[in-house]
Amino acid sequence: MPAIDMQGLKKAFHERPVLHGVSLTVNQGDIYGFLGPNGSGKTTTLRLLLGILSPDEGRIAVLGMNPAVSGAQLHRRVNALPESHGLYGWMSSLAYLNFFGRLYGLTLSGGDYRARLRQVGLDPDDSRPVRTFSRGMKQRLGIARAMINDPEILFLDEPTNGLDPRGRREIHDLLLQLNREKGLTIMISTHILDDVERLCNRIGILEGGLVRYEGPLTDDSQSAVSYRFHLKDGAAVQSPWNFPGIALLERQDSWITCLIKEASPAAAIKTLVLGGLPIIEAVAVSGGVEDLYLYYTQGGGL
Repeated sequence: MPAIDMQGLKKAFHERPVLHGVSLTVNQGDIYGFLGPNGSGKTTTLRLLLGILSPDEGRIAVLGMNPAVSGAQLHRRVNALPESHGLYGWMSSLAYLNFFGRLYGLTLSGGDYRARLRQVGLDPDDSRPVRTFSRGMKQRLGIARAMINDPEILFLDEPTNGLDPRGRREIHDLLLQLNREKGLTIMISTHILDDVERLCNRIGILEGGLVRYEGPLTDDSQSAVSYRFHLKDGAAVQSPWNFPGIALLERQDSWITCLIKEASPAAAIKTLVLGGLPIIEAVAVSGGVEDLYLYYTQGGGL
């Protein structure tokens, strides 16, 4: 059974459609990267998964449960850390964690709370108020709070936003450790592509209220690759651009830059030549998550 299964989800606000039939699957043990531009519907999707909103159409199952129906039962088995999660700045980290443990009705010992702080790299004997903590320390405390109920699924919204490179690396290492040691399923909504490349084994790209791509990050056959093509001087580029599976990104002098989503780049180049583009040189620029993201959010995958 998948950890998360969404099929055909639709949601509108005041008759304005936001989700147009979102389908995605997160397997148990995945670290799943959920990508998309601002306004694509990522936050709405997360709220549906947590039972904060109900869909207009479609089906959701999180650990086999409908979040809108079994919210209380589900929330004992999942947790979330929003981008702006807030902290009670006058508390120490130990007092803060103890406070949330009581809110959850947990009967943890003082030693349990101290161990949980150590797990995220915080000193339980640090009595300073959390308002004096660095941003990275605050984020680690937020993760400790989100892990207070030993969830099976952890939802994270922009978990490294605003952190310096060292702080981001520390959060990466912590999340990988939790996934490895506890089998924790993690769904990360982010715009920081480096987070996705370092953490995730599967991704979904949301654009315009639809999942445009979902699949394993390591499957090279699913990657979009960026190429620069040198055209014969004076060659005209057709308008509108009409090469399905190939997105035109830039035209500069006699060079064009394209994103190619083909099993064989050679086949795409042949398509361009047969379509009238006099290519005299082709240079592979890059590949990976960035090109895949650009491809599906700039019209190439529509």
